Amino acid sequence: MCSLAGTDDDDFKPKLGRFRDLGKNSGKRYVTRVLNAVGKKNARFHGPQRSLGFTGRNIGRGNHTAAFRNSSAQARFRQRRVVIKARFVKLAGAGFRKAGAHMRYVQRDGVSKEGAPGKLYNAIRDEVDGDKFLDQAKNDRHQFRFIVSPEDAAELGDMKIYTRDLMDQMEKDLGTKLDWVAVDHYNTDHPHTHIIVRGIADDGKDLIIAKDYMASGFRERASALMTDELGPRHDHEIQSALRREVTQDRFTSIDRKLLSMADGGMIDMRGQPPEGYARFNYALSLGRLEKLRDMQLASETEPGIWHLSSETESTLRDLGMRGDIIKTMHAEMTRSGKPTLSKDYEIFRPKDEQSKKIVGKLIGKGLSDELNDRYYLVVEGVDGKTHYADIGQATDIEAYKTGSIIELSPKNTGPRNTDHTIAEIANANKGLYSAELHVRHDRKASNEFIKAHIRRLEGLRRNNIARRFADGTWEIPDDYLREVSDLVKHQARFSPVNVATQSQFSLEVQIQATGATWLDRSLLAPSKIPMSNTGFGAEVDDALKQRQAHLVEEGFAQKTTNGIRYQRDLLKTLEQREVSKVAEGISKQTGKTFRPAQKGDKIEGVYLKPVELASGRYALIEKSKEFKLVPWRSVLERARGQVVSGVVGGSSISWDIGNKRGVGIS
Repeated sequence: MCSLAGTDDDDFKPKLGRFRDLGKNSGKRYVTRVLNAVGKKNARFHGPQRSLGFTGRNIGRGNHTAAFRNSSAQARFRQRRVVIKARFVKLAGAGFRKAGAHMRYVQRDGVSKEGAPGKLYNAIRDEVDGDKFLDQAKNDRHQFRFIVSPEDAAELGDMKIYTRDLMDQMEKDLGTKLDWVAVDHYNTDHPHTHIIVRGIADDGKDLIIAKDYMASGFRERASALMTDELGPRHDHEIQSALRREVTQDRFTSIDRKLLSMADGGMIDMRGQPPEGYARFNYALSLGRLEKLRDMQLASETEPGIWHLSSETESTLRDLGMRGDIIKTMHAEMTRSGKPTLSKDYEIFRPKDEQSKKIVGKLIGKGLSDELNDRYYLVVEGVDGKTHYADIGQATDIEAYKTGSIIELSPKNTGPRNTDHTIAEIANANKGLYSAELHVRHDRKASNEFIKAHIRRLEGLRRNNIARRFADGTWEIPDDYLREVSDLVKHQARFSPVNVATQSQFSLEVQIQATGATWLDRSLLAPSKIPMSNTGFGAEVDDALKQRQAHLVEEGFAQKTTNGIRYQRDLLKTLEQREVSKVAEGISKQTGKTFRPAQKGDKIEGVYLKPVELASGRYALIEKSKEFKLVPWRSVLERARGQVVSGVVGGSSISWDIGNKRGVGIS
């Protein structure tokens, strides 16, 4: 045995470095690996069934009710159905900010019975302050979110009563009082309730709920409570619901049953049952198979013998999702006062359209997945079509204003040009990168250009891909480009679409605007955007002609025999004119002097707020006696109300935020 005591030579000196690949167990929590190992060991001694007790699904409160079931299959068959979606959400880092966005969005306008904003309630109060609830939870490790959607919710007089009874039952199951808020939504075909539960028990410790209770126990309780409220389902209710499924263009319970019956894709439907429910179910199955045959998802190979396509489930689920999207687009078009959705619509799929861009007017937005905070945008494109895009998780959804002009494009899923340059320099310098090495590699590289590469590495360092030494040198792994590519693809799953706001202002406002508008940039662009002569494309074409006439009238353009000739540096001139005009108004309000930012200037002051101009979004930076208006960047929002400093470069400003060093934006 080796002793670690006695001599300095035996002192253990850990060397901290970047996490490397740990093989197939990489990324698994230690406790998960222990539980899996115990389960395997237990299976060797006691058989496979006993090993299920070590999966970790029963860890936490509610494990004694996770196996809750009714006493008979017949009783379960007649139970009222309730769909429950559950999610565990960590609040660390950006999680708390996203929780705030989620709270605001579930209370958005138009979700109540009267079409008004949703109102939060809890166990005892009909109106609760969501901001106060979140403030009390700011030190919580996590929260739980549930969406409770009873199939027969429309028959309930008041969803609040049902929700309060359900949460009272959850408290009994978990053995603790819960701090929760809920809001009822009536803006969809199926009324449902959003419930947010703080991740803390009444003893002040973290609230841990057993996975089995989250997955099934809570749903069983909700279903039983609904059945007690409205009574068991009658035969005619069950039969009517099943008959409706026969013709639906989505995956149904009948499809699930057919797939369980299939043996190698083959289903034997010979021998019709004589009577009772068996005969009714037989008729349902046969009717559904005939519907699937019309959809080319099933075929009768010989009398009574049917074959199901291997793509039946995936196709039906895609069709169901498409149907939901089309209904959403119809609703958004109606809300925006547009005609009924025509056949000219598209669903934007970034994976299939890597080079495609959509430019148009934002006419609607919402949650495509209310539980996981995935958002959609509906855009009326200049191509004459209406586009639906699932943009994934977005923390700045409130910044996308209805009526604004936006551009959608797929996220790049490969390494950037900066990544290739970093890899090239590192390969030539034994896996190292630094500003000095970059200059040796490319003596024409500007300081701002090199800073952009360092900012890229700062971001990758947070994902354990690059390591920074005290002297500013970076260690770059041999498989740097592969690791970057894997990271980008992973991130694109959560946010697959780039959304760029071209203008916050409508076409009508842009026509007479003082500043450099999206219409101006479109007029001066070397390559014109293809536009339809119908719909929003026709509106843009008419607005461009009116803006052109306005510029001629203002003296910024002239009519010639060869067409319209625009003033040199038109965009810069219009932008400076608008900034000066807005600055004059701010100066009158505050009594402070406006100082325009020039190249090479050192900017320092308190970042107050963003200012929306036709030329774009600007940041208001204020000192004791003066202020500046400079192009806004999202990184500034982390320091609103705080002192920021930066240096004006050629076409960008490199910012230092707070005590962080090297935080810059281009």
